[in-house]
Amino acid sequence: MVRALSYADAVKLLGGDGKAVAALDTLAGGALLVASTFGGNFILSLFDAKGELAKVSGALIRGLRERVSGLGRFDRTQRLEAAHVVIALTAYFEALAAADLPDLGLRRADQVAIAAGGAPSSGRLRSLTREFLHLDVPSISPHRTYDTSIKRLRDYYSALSQSLVEFAVGLAVWEALDETDQERLSRTLREDVPPEATRRYQELLLRLAGDFPEVSFWVNLNDRRAMHAEIRAGLAELEQTLTELTTGSLPDDRREALARRYRAELRRGVVRTGTVPDELRIPSLEDAYIDHRFRVCGLGRSARPDREDWWQGLPIRDDLYAYLLGHLTSPEAVRRPLLVLGQPGSGKSVLTTILAARLPASDFLVVRVALRDTPADSDLQGQIEYAIRDATGETLSWPSLARTAGDALPVVVLDGFDELLQATGVSQSDYLEQVVRFQEREADQGRPVVVLVTSRTAVADRVRVPAEGAIAVRLEPFDKAQVRHWLDVWNRANAAYLAGRGLRPLSAQTALVHPELAEQPLLLMMLALYDADGNGLQREGDDLDLAGLYERLLTSFAEREVAKSRARLDDREFRRAVEQDLLRLSVAAFAMFNRGRQWVTEDELDTDLTALLHDRVASTGMHAPLSAAQTVLGRFFFVHQAHAVRDQTRLTTCEFLHATFGEYLVARLVARELEELAGEAERNARRARRTAPDDTFLYALLSFVPLSIRMATTNFLESMLGGREDQATLRDVLLDLFRTAMEPRSADPSYAPSPLSVPARHAAYSANLLLLIVAACEMVPAGDLFPGSADVVADWRRHALLWRSQLTTEGFFSLAGELGVWRSWDPAGRRDIHIRSGWHNFPPADLNWTYNEQATGPGISSIKDNIVLETAFTCSRLGDTLTNAIHSWEEMIDAIFIPNDSSLGASPIKLLADLMLAATDPRLPAEELTSYYDICLDAVEAGQWGSMHYIAMIYRQLRVDQHRVSTDWLSATVERIGQYASSHPEALRLFPNLKHLIPEKAY
Repeated sequence: MVRALSYADAVKLLGGDGKAVAALDTLAGGALLVASTFGGNFILSLFDAKGELAKVSGALIRGLRERVSGLGRFDRTQRLEAAHVVIALTAYFEALAAADLPDLGLRRADQVAIAAGGAPSSGRLRSLTREFLHLDVPSISPHRTYDTSIKRLRDYYSALSQSLVEFAVGLAVWEALDETDQERLSRTLREDVPPEATRRYQELLLRLAGDFPEVSFWVNLNDRRAMHAEIRAGLAELEQTLTELTTGSLPDDRREALARRYRAELRRGVVRTGTVPDELRIPSLEDAYIDHRFRVCGLGRSARPDREDWWQGLPIRDDLYAYLLGHLTSPEAVRRPLLVLGQPGSGKSVLTTILAARLPASDFLVVRVALRDTPADSDLQGQIEYAIRDATGETLSWPSLARTAGDALPVVVLDGFDELLQATGVSQSDYLEQVVRFQEREADQGRPVVVLVTSRTAVADRVRVPAEGAIAVRLEPFDKAQVRHWLDVWNRANAAYLAGRGLRPLSAQTALVHPELAEQPLLLMMLALYDADGNGLQREGDDLDLAGLYERLLTSFAEREVAKSRARLDDREFRRAVEQDLLRLSVAAFAMFNRGRQWVTEDELDTDLTALLHDRVASTGMHAPLSAAQTVLGRFFFVHQAHAVRDQTRLTTCEFLHATFGEYLVARLVARELEELAGEAERNARRARRTAPDDTFLYALLSFVPLSIRMATTNFLESMLGGREDQATLRDVLLDLFRTAMEPRSADPSYAPSPLSVPARHAAYSANLLLLIVAACEMVPAGDLFPGSADVVADWRRHALLWRSQLTTEGFFSLAGELGVWRSWDPAGRRDIHIRSGWHNFPPADLNWTYNEQATGPGISSIKDNIVLETAFTCSRLGDTLTNAIHSWEEMIDAIFIPNDSSLGASPIKLLADLMLAATDPRLPAEELTSYYDICLDAVEAGQWGSMHYIAMIYRQLRVDQHRVSTDWLSATVERIGQYASSHPEALRLFPNLKHLIPEKAY
């Protein structure tokens, strides 16, 4: 593996002649270190080392341009890295030589002995010399800001100075210095040398960057203007700058063949033309592609790049061309992979296509590997060789091709790791580790290679980060300026089409009314295509909610596809065909939803389509035969298909470019089915039939996962079901279905997206029916759910416990978070419950309601026993937590409960906690403070527990607060406590000094 350079490595790499290497050997003996560290008195005539480091370093840097002239891309990078190491150490020793250090006064004989290894401290000196000359200098990296790189060098200099101080203190002559000189030496090395070395380093770095532009990109000297840069299109500046820096020779036929293939891609459209009207002109990749904004960070083993909060705090950059240029020409590019992350439709694959086309073939040998088209079970080298054959038609081994690279640097672009992972499962989770091993092997063979991998952000958690680390770039959504720029390109390309139909160009302001679509490139294209059909998006304006927009978008695309493939349909058949396409898309959405994934395999979808729609298509008059899943979904460009090849079999998965497409389609199918059931109920009512609507299809869809697992789905349902004309009928249908949801039914075993027991399916179905009732009606009383019940609270609890036990943890808490359960009393004084939409910050429970004070219940001891039994039997996490917390409070456990026939509305423990919290407020008036004490003592009288621990806690708090209350109240309260304690044998231990505050008779 190519590793970071030390100063010794750098000098040898740059030296090139015997004199420079000999000078380095002299330095390694220790003489220069001594001479440079402790001033002119350390200069040894034996080695004539005065200024040797500066001379060697200066000569190496001055001759650098000649040394890199004619070198290939990687060799040039190595020399520039070595030059950076040299200037980093040169800056430190220059600062050290210029520092005002005291004279240690070593005799020449001592100096010679130290340098020759004859003094006791010579071993430590040689060790320190190795630390200076062989320790890796902090590298510079394009993923760090300039300020961060400078700070790392400053910290490095501080560490070197600390080592020098520790070395000096170990010398015998240290004791000869007076305290002032010791302090001056230590302070100068620690406080003066590091900032001065940093300043000198920055000067030298600017000179190096001025001569060699790559270096400026390595350290982001241009990032201060990045946030204010103009929109850049198609990485054009990357190509232009690299062409100016070209170091290699003309490419051979094989490299040129690859380059021709990739350059040709620039001329194709950003989407396939079969998905858009023939009259529209689709801009080419070269015209339409805009450099992304991005965040970048190094990855370690604990990194979580799949999570949004992990990226927060990292700056958003808009100089992607500069970052990629810096990375591709930096030494770290051949040491660890670059992982490019983004959402579906964000442009990851397009970025790799543009990059492959823009890198000059004279300096780079690029192989772009579309992992969806390569054998998934092949090793990395096999996948690369497959891509070479696909691009050129020639069968070439990777080593053979790499050896022909000459001065060019090989770059392998692996596009679509997420597709490989999605299609094959976890078998490829070590893919980045395979990449690192590949880079190590190639470097060992003298063929260093850059590797770039793309993946969806959502699956990044399934990728093991190599021990060597990796760099991650996350593509950010478009901002307003980028949306405007992209639409300018679109509107110019289609100016004639729009003008010929009297249509207005789509503006960024209109598109950004729906930012969740406009900010992703491919979804922005979807909006533009929709608006090109009669200015549909502009006509609706701000009045169109998200559900309405999605209905129009998806319907319009379905209409377009049906019109292309089945042109001779009459209007009624046409509408049916459109609805059939949307139905199949909805089944695809449910296939993902009920499996708890954002994607589904082609085989799974085929199975679901057959199980759910075969009879339904026939019964609704949709006589067209069912197509394969790939045929159905391949008609819509907003459905992304991931491919991989295993054992010569093509594995296909599909997902929606935006998750909310699937969430909307789930809600749409449910709403359409409820509309049919409500219509059937109304028809039955008109005919005086008592037949219940057939909910077989609804049960199949909704008996696996609670709808609340996707908040967007429940939001869509509220929009679709609220305020309908048939709302009363719909409510009655849903209530009837809920009341019978637990009854036996014969489920169709052919639809089984996940294996669930009968109780689990009943739990999911009943929970979903309740969600639908609340979505349609906003609120439902428990009496409507359980008509005729003697205790609606008990019925509710039975259902809630079923949901808790049968739903997944995520499913249950999504349900509990979506529904607010409000407790109340009905006019007859009985407990009641109302279920509303949305979780609320509920007040503390009214325990009078909880224990139902008008009913006779078990005693406190029974309640305690029941808690222990219930938590032990059910292995309840919350119950175990509670019993664990109160285990040590055995003597106070009674205070947790309200005794029977008590008028208390809260647990005594809560009252005590209220007292202690209130007492922390020094501004609380005395009368309010005393009221908290009185309430707690009233609870003691009401409980008659005889628990001295509870009273003792009140007493101890009172001793703290005694100066804040009146004397009369204090005297009466102490007397009151004494009465409680008088019969308790441990009163003196629990109430220290009580006898000094309470009259004798209290005992």
